[in-house]
Amino acid sequence: MGDVGPTGPAGPQGAPGKLPIVKAFEPERVYYEGEVVVHKGSTWQATKDTGQMPPHPDWIGLAFRGMDGTGPQPRGVFKEAERYRFLDIVTRDGGSFIARKDDPGACPGEGWQLLVQRTNGKDGAPGARGAPGPQGDRGEQGPRGERGEAAPAIVAWSLDRVAYVAVPVLSNGRRGPPLELRALFEQFQEETT
Repeated sequence: MGDVGPTGPAGPQGAPGKLPIVKAFEPERVYYEGEVVVHKGSTWQATKDTGQMPPHPDWIGLAFRGMDGTGPQPRGVFKEAERYRFLDIVTRDGGSFIARKDDPGACPGEGWQLLVQRTNGKDGAPGARGAPGPQGDRGEQGPRGERGEAAPAIVAWSLDRVAYVAVPVLSNGRRGPPLELRALFEQFQEETT
């Protein structure tokens, strides 16, 4: 064997490399080194020829499925009987609190973080009621309403001769307010005797 020869000139630049097309993983199929699949929301590349399902040492993870995000959930006024979870927001005694964990316990307490609190001092206290503003312009007249029922008429009288009470019986079947007549008859009796 002879001596190593001189380094030759650089060849032309090749085409840009590409990641193989991603396919959905299919069980009972052989995948070849370098093939890329998606399985249960994550992307995997075969490190050698394999028939194993990812995750497995024959695969390397390229991108993994994340957890579903959670965000604050307004839950209204705190109630002892309610079950609260991490990031639930409640109000109590003029303040707002956010749960630090699932089942945070009594509010306020170790399981809650105060977000906002009304102060009793100068800042944040309700201000004095302002003076009423000027009366606005009169609005347009609305459409005429439907004609109502006719007022009931007195069709008879129910008399209680013992108590000196007369009760009007109305045309709609109801009874009107009773008329107490005893004092009127007593006055008449005094004036005429």
